[in-house]
Amino acid sequence: MIKIYQKHQNFILLLILFIAFRALTLLAYRPGGLILDFSDFYWYREFSQLSRQGYIPYQSIWTTYPPLFPVLMLWLWKLSALFPPWDQANLIFGLLMGGAFLLFEIGNFVLLYLIALKIYPLEKAFKPVWIYAALFVPVYTVTGWFESYPLFFFLLSLYLLLRGKPYLSAFFTGVGFMIKLIPLILLPIGMKLLPQKSERGRLRISALNVNFDLKQVGLYLFIFVATVVVIAYPFYQLNPDLIFGSAQITGARVPWETVWALLEGNYEYGVIPLDMRNLAWQPADGPGSSLPWLWITLAFGLLYTLLYTRRIDWQNPKAAVAFTGLTVSLFFLYSKGYSPQWLGWLLIFTSLLLPNLRGALYAVVLSFLNIIESNLFFPMFPGEHWLLTATVLLRSALIVALAIEFSLIVWPQLATPTVIKARRYALALGLATLLLATFPAGLRLKNAYFQTRLEQSPYRASISWLHEQPVTEAILMNDHAAYDWFYPYLRRSHQFYMLDDYADANTTVEAKTLRLLDSIAAQHKALWIFDADPAHTTPAETATNEWLDGLSPAHQADIDGGRLYLFILK
Repeated sequence: MIKIYQKHQNFILLLILFIAFRALTLLAYRPGGLILDFSDFYWYREFSQLSRQGYIPYQSIWTTYPPLFPVLMLWLWKLSALFPPWDQANLIFGLLMGGAFLLFEIGNFVLLYLIALKIYPLEKAFKPVWIYAALFVPVYTVTGWFESYPLFFFLLSLYLLLRGKPYLSAFFTGVGFMIKLIPLILLPIGMKLLPQKSERGRLRISALNVNFDLKQVGLYLFIFVATVVVIAYPFYQLNPDLIFGSAQITGARVPWETVWALLEGNYEYGVIPLDMRNLAWQPADGPGSSLPWLWITLAFGLLYTLLYTRRIDWQNPKAAVAFTGLTVSLFFLYSKGYSPQWLGWLLIFTSLLLPNLRGALYAVVLSFLNIIESNLFFPMFPGEHWLLTATVLLRSALIVALAIEFSLIVWPQLATPTVIKARRYALALGLATLLLATFPAGLRLKNAYFQTRLEQSPYRASISWLHEQPVTEAILMNDHAAYDWFYPYLRRSHQFYMLDDYADANTTVEAKTLRLLDSIAAQHKALWIFDADPAHTTPAETATNEWLDGLSPAHQADIDGGRLYLFILK
């Protein structure tokens, strides 16, 4: 143990900080910030609560997940139900769920380091892990989404392939597949990394760089299929009609948050097209997609086959990992949907394969796009379709760029001086364009924000009416919340003043109010007063009424739950 610590002490130190930071984040932080309380943990808990009414996944309710995630979800919910609820009812469940995902995220971090050690010498293997540790999206994801759970089995399977343990890898690939479908993409990579034990029973196609030991391939695939069947069979027995539910629901959904969604004209997030308690639902009842998915699938399949059958040094761990990253990139480009928490799958490979400034820029820009998409567009600017369009197109372009980056690692002979120079210029041009575009985009979003908030304001009628009046002058307010709404829209045309009900030993509320009103009268010809709560009169309002005694309002109206007055002072 001492030798292990001495050899890997930098990583162990970072691991301690990695765990502490994420554990404290789970306890003291709520995802979504001040924009909204945003986490799938709420949905996980609500879905689990349905089991009280007899709705059990794979028995009497549809689910969008392969079986092993609903199982974990229900176990943790049942454990959380043993505790009385806190004021925020999701606290105990969220801590248990987040704690479980943190364990898998710790495993991901360790596996990242172990894979880095297969790619780089010890002195360079530390860099990818500290880059990953410093990224925002993995921390954010573990506080509200389950991605670290399937990602762990994906990375474990990949690491076992690199260690020359393909059959154990096939087992864990099967386990991962029963959590999320993505680990399936490791199978063709595993087939390339299988040991060649016999000259008999080989499939050789030299032109396609195919050289498979069919016995080894058969055993590898058998272990995967057997693992899937053994896990799936108990759920199949519960209700055979629901065993393929997650795939059927995905097939019935409209594309979301991808180029395919833009082609469909869909600017919504991934809406599930059914009430999952409705067992009479059929996949044909879903909205589906109008795009030719058979041809799209064939096109991506042909592209992948073309890449897969090129000459690759599969004995080089870095090439194998890079081809895995390329495969993940192509899968994301092919996928009909995208959810921001999926970005962690790509960030693993940017950290591993591009532990440099270029890789950091990819990760940072993709992370910003994630937040723009999930935390800005959907809750704040759902009508600004151009924003989602720009985000999706830019993210897709970056994934294409990453696919090219990974390809240059798989086939280093393609990285000619001309290609390297073109990559450098393309990156510089892209960053410059992006920075320049932020100014007009920010201005448009600012205008959209003002318009949207005005439409949602409890004082919309008052603000709009005052904006149209020829009499501007002064506005006197008695409520901070109302002031916060009025000021941004009327600050250029009106001078704002606020009543104050605090008095100390040296003055009185009445004296302070009279001084304020005298100052207003000296500077303005007219005074608007908005009383946010006419049923309640404060000492400052009493003093104001006495000061105005004898002046009849030129205008008075009950509006937006308050009362608006206009007094002509001169």
